[in-house]
Amino acid sequence: MRHYFFIIPDGDVDLNSDNVMIKINSLNKSFGRISALENLNLEIKKGELLGLIGPNGAGKTTAIRIICCILQPNSGEVTVGGYSIHHHQIKIKSMIGYLPEEPNLYERFKARDLLKYFGELYGVPKNTIDERIDELLELVGMSHRADDRINTFSKGLRQRIGIARALIHDPEVIIFDEPTMGLDPATSRAIRNFIKELKGNKTVILCTHYMDEADLLCDRVAILNQGKIHDMGTPEYLKEKIHGDIILQIRVHDPQKIDENHLMAVNSVESVNLEGNQFLISLRSREDISQIIDLFGVEAISVNTKEPTLEDVFIQTTQ
Repeated sequence: MRHYFFIIPDGDVDLNSDNVMIKINSLNKSFGRISALENLNLEIKKGELLGLIGPNGAGKTTAIRIICCILQPNSGEVTVGGYSIHHHQIKIKSMIGYLPEEPNLYERFKARDLLKYFGELYGVPKNTIDERIDELLELVGMSHRADDRINTFSKGLRQRIGIARALIHDPEVIIFDEPTMGLDPATSRAIRNFIKELKGNKTVILCTHYMDEADLLCDRVAILNQGKIHDMGTPEYLKEKIHGDIILQIRVHDPQKIDENHLMAVNSVESVNLEGNQFLISLRSREDISQIIDLFGVEAISVNTKEPTLEDVFIQTTQ
């Protein structure tokens, strides 16, 4: 891909030499009495694909909008490529491609005209913009719909055009906010494969509620809850922190009739979590499974075993 050049505003610049693209230091943001981010600290390396996961209202979208210079924090600092959100907003916006959960596409535009409009806004050279648009339309599988209006597209096709729009200026940083939410499996797979191809070439932030998506795509995952990062690491590292080789799932009639202290007293049990009427029990080995099942007695409806997943980490961390 080509690299385009932009005017850099005046001001002190801390050009990173430590391979860090985004630095977030002591970031705070509140909306009235509601605290959205609380002393948030995070570093994202160049070429890294970082996943941001967390429950609704955790602060993910707020953090993203601050990085994109859409929102101003109450306090703290964010730098992108060494440029501060307080002093170099134009430069930072030129470095970032942002795909929100609901892309705001001008529906009366044709796909090609929409990309040309945004390309011109970002200063893509006129002698290369048409070729750039053709490359992106082919990349997202939309060449055959280039001259169709946006209002004729399904949600999945709009998402593809939204990705092309986010990439039109060849940004160094790409941010996806729930890129596969509500899409059919085939379209979701196509978008995940596309995101995977960006790894190493671009710095990518992926916000998602799909734990398998984060597990599949991300180099590291940060678990955000109530405006704070509660845990962070590679998916493998986080799953190992469950401290169990196996997860025992036991669905029961009445959870209140089960004494969790008796479960924790079993030798191989590492942790016990209750989700609805289902107990999730992390075990170091299988040797005590029969003993655990006996503790549930007639309350047990079903018993299953599985390997620890990122979803288990998420539930345990956010609880």
